[in-house]
Amino acid sequence: MSKLTDIQKKKIIADYIETQNYTEAGKMNNVADNTVRAIVNGNEEVSKKLERKKEENTQDILQYMDSISEKQKRIIDLSLDALEKKLENPDMFTNVKDIATVYGVIFDKALKYKEMKIRQQELKNTRRDIEDLTTLADMLGFNKKEEK
Repeated sequence: MSKLTDIQKKKIIADYIETQNYTEAGKMNNVADNTVRAIVNGNEEVSKKLERKKEENTQDILQYMDSISEKQKRIIDLSLDALEKKLENPDMFTNVKDIATVYGVIFDKALKYKEMKIRQQELKNTRRDIEDLTTLADMLGFNKKEEK
């Protein structure tokens, strides 16, 4: 196996950050997933970039979900009404298991959305705490460089 160039390694890292999947990034670059893993784990900046990428993705999803929240509520209301009617008036095509599955999916997605909102708030709180601690460290003189 030939040695990878810095450019190839950077592309592998970029592809991994985008896909967050060792195998997929390996296929994109014609290398084994273990090679991707070694390159990614050997680079300290990757974890910071991954965290930023995850945060960006979370923000994008939350913004989109917020933008369609009224439509979602209408769809959920209509779906729940239809499920309720089916349960009240079952026919030979009504499968209670399918109805339960639909309800489970709706419930799971709503729960996931709430979890994402909580995570977003936790990130905001963490950022605020870091800013507060940095300000305190500055006030106490911990962040001043030693003069020679």
